[in-house]
Amino acid sequence: MIEIFKTNIQEPAQAATVLEAIKEKLPGARIHFDHNDSDKIIRVEAPVINTETVVSIVYALGFTCKLMEDKICIRNKPSSHETGSFWESSFIDKQAMWGFEPADSTLLAKDFFIKEGIKDILIPGIGYGRNAKVFIDNGIKVTGIEISKTAIDLAKAHYGNSMKIYHGSVTDMPFDHHHYEGIFSYGLIYLLDEDERKKLIRDCYDQLQPNGYLFFSVISKNSPNYGIGTQIGKDRFEATQGAKIFFYDNESVQEEFGEYGLTDFFEIEEPNKTMPGKSSFRFIIIKCRKGS
Repeated sequence: MIEIFKTNIQEPAQAATVLEAIKEKLPGARIHFDHNDSDKIIRVEAPVINTETVVSIVYALGFTCKLMEDKICIRNKPSSHETGSFWESSFIDKQAMWGFEPADSTLLAKDFFIKEGIKDILIPGIGYGRNAKVFIDNGIKVTGIEISKTAIDLAKAHYGNSMKIYHGSVTDMPFDHHHYEGIFSYGLIYLLDEDERKKLIRDCYDQLQPNGYLFFSVISKNSPNYGIGTQIGKDRFEATQGAKIFFYDNESVQEEFGEYGLTDFFEIEEPNKTMPGKSSFRFIIIKCRKGS
């Protein structure tokens, strides 16, 4: 069960005191404070939650606290708000967690877009922009979508205002009515469930100009991390709390992308650039072209 509480807590030190007090009363609960959220929310996840206890603890420490009843969750599938909290926490804790060198998939996409004369692209799940700068450096205009406000702030800190980034979940696309010459997606889609994956592909395809291209890079079943963690569906595993990965093969690529102008797909070795010496991953490059 998950409950979301709106508070007026402002400082991280204040939040730390409040969270510690709640943990004493709810041992074993997962508790997180999102200071970047306008509602300064506290997220509590536990099999059973005593709402009045949480509210009274926060009030006793001098802050307001109100249950956001429309955010109560009694299910396993995370909402975009919960997913956002996971990535927000990750970027707060680890900042530029993947470094600044673009993935090899990105370099292939850059070369492909240059070859096709593409000058205007959308990157859903842009993160802090490490896979975006190489496009900008080669004269390609970049627009992004990112669920983590911290990641957007990191992108601005490192790259200035060279790209527009919409704040929100890719599951809520579209964020504008612009049609792009190309759309690039690295990773991202394999973190979604089946319905969300299908919607993302459809939404991206709908935002392409005629003759525009989708260029997706997804993790393969041949990757060494396939099968690690708890299996939660066909070819889908949860290795760490909150990170659920769907692994693609030829069949699933054709099934999900086939009706969207699939032109080519092939497997590559994607080096683990943040942990030299570790095994490389196996990714599948997918290209789709929208008809004229």
